[in-house]
Amino acid sequence: MSIYYPLQPHDPRQLAPFAGLAAKHADRLWMGQSLNLDTHQTLAYLLGKGISPSLGMGLSLMPLAHPYQAAVAARSLAALSGKPLTAVFGTGTPAFQRAMNGAPYDSPLKAAREYITTVSRLLKGTSGEARRADATATTRLDPTLTDFPEVETGLGVLQGNMARLAVEQADVALTWMTPLSYVRDILLPVLGGGGKPGPRVVSVVHVVVRRPGRDVPGAVRLATRNHLSSPHYQRALAAAGVSLTGSDQDIARNLVDHGVVLVGTADEIAANVSNYWAVGIDEVALNPCVLVTEGPAEALRDLLEITAACRAAAEPRMEETP
Repeated sequence: MSIYYPLQPHDPRQLAPFAGLAAKHADRLWMGQSLNLDTHQTLAYLLGKGISPSLGMGLSLMPLAHPYQAAVAARSLAALSGKPLTAVFGTGTPAFQRAMNGAPYDSPLKAAREYITTVSRLLKGTSGEARRADATATTRLDPTLTDFPEVETGLGVLQGNMARLAVEQADVALTWMTPLSYVRDILLPVLGGGGKPGPRVVSVVHVVVRRPGRDVPGAVRLATRNHLSSPHYQRALAAAGVSLTGSDQDIARNLVDHGVVLVGTADEIAANVSNYWAVGIDEVALNPCVLVTEGPAEALRDLLEITAACRAAAEPRMEETP
């Protein structure tokens, strides 16, 4: 169980209470790609302040960093934290690829394969191909620098093709804003199939504790609207049977009814989180929707209650484990 910080911060101190909560009550703090303050430097600031949970980065957008730089940055942050690090990458939208590279990828799947393979080989100490405009150079990170924790590499996974690539090349597959039924029925058979161990599966799950007077539909829509405008999320949600037509209230209701956003008491949310673990998902990252509508104090309140309820729900299962 981990905590996901979903905003692009304007001040690294914004993350401090969430990192502190993750260090005490969860297993990892996640942060996505930030175009305001660099993700790696923001997390390094927290480490420098003595707040040191295990860290996850995802999704980091491939067009923003050469794979060699991505490997160096991930290794540096793992060395600073002294704890294993998870670095998950994604291709971004075609519009973003065009803005960064002048044109979208001819094949996002091929681009992702080349990128994750290079980053993984560099971090594991083997040679990797670092592609440049004029040549292909074989490069290697300094092999004498071996005293740093493991860095897991991963891919964001929404569709079967990327899931198959994650099985071949990644340590981690990260799902985002997809209901449990879709992950269980569409993605997990690919991620766990093929006769060999699959990647570790992390699901980022939006959560809202229902409270008197709280505008739950408003929080749901504001927290999800950016991703709902992306065609690849629309396709995945359509495949999961989630309608995105109608009013904002209709869309928010559909997201809640299909479990894209978990809403209820902390105990009810914890029961739903347990369902993720029951089908074989390794890590659930809690994404607090009310951060965008009510601010950090209420988001932290939700997270503290949900993590406590999740621990209480997990204790009987842990006692039964031989």
